Amino acid sequence: MPSKVPFFIEQDLRDVSLPTHGGRYAVVSHGDVIDNVKTQLSIAGFNITKELYKRTFDGQVAQGIYHLDYAGDPDMGMMFAWSNSYNKTMRFKCAVGAYVFICSNGVVSGDMGNYSRRHSGTALQDVINEISDQISKAKSHYNLLLSDKQMLKNVRLTPRDKGRILGELFANEEILTLTQVGIVKREMDNPTHNYNSHTDSAWNMYNNITFALKESHPSTFMNDHQQVHSYFVNQYGQLIAPTIQDTIHDAIHDEPELEPAGSDFDIDSAFMGVNFL
Repeated sequence: MPSKVPFFIEQDLRDVSLPTHGGRYAVVSHGDVIDNVKTQLSIAGFNITKELYKRTFDGQVAQGIYHLDYAGDPDMGMMFAWSNSYNKTMRFKCAVGAYVFICSNGVVSGDMGNYSRRHSGTALQDVINEISDQISKAKSHYNLLLSDKQMLKNVRLTPRDKGRILGELFANEEILTLTQVGIVKREMDNPTHNYNSHTDSAWNMYNNITFALKESHPSTFMNDHQQVHSYFVNQYGQLIAPTIQDTIHDAIHDEPELEPAGSDFDIDSAFMGVNFL
């Protein structure tokens, strides 16, 4: 996993020079994404309360996260997030989800509205249409997230359970870095936040892990969180989410996009669902 990337301001993303790959490559600029997300959120009646932006130092990969003024729960509010690249290392991705009030932790799930698009053909218009479609379903996505949260609150973990989870996410699934494992262990021993649930609940452990995933790179942020959420849902939930191998492999290893397979409008079925908590 790449190293930690700091936060930037909106203009830093807009200032990045556009790529000139030629061929079938269709530019979807960071600025276009920002403009269209804000426009569609406004049309749907959502106000943005906080904007968070990350980018690599050369600006080739960028991410935007927007906290929205919609909440039907004491623990979580709604958010919208996107990731974009100019260097063909990843497809454009966007998702509606939620964030934890107390810490802004994030997570990605396999059962909500999420979209992934190659930079080819009519990419920009397709991205605009998908942003609009996801935002139109935002409230239903958010309500489903609340069910996942409550399910995890009702699960109690033993010390052995916690150690197994941490070991599997590091050694077997290779989601967490060694540095992130240290962060999770620190949060387990001396938590910095109160997640309004039992200290031994799966929800607390889940948040300890997503707290560490704040270190994730913009190019892997959604994938990292999706894998963690799928792991917890498959372990403790009623719904069987897509497996990590099935949902993640294509998204990470499908690039470069010089000769993309399939149609220009290629929605990645591996990403049919991303939640941010």
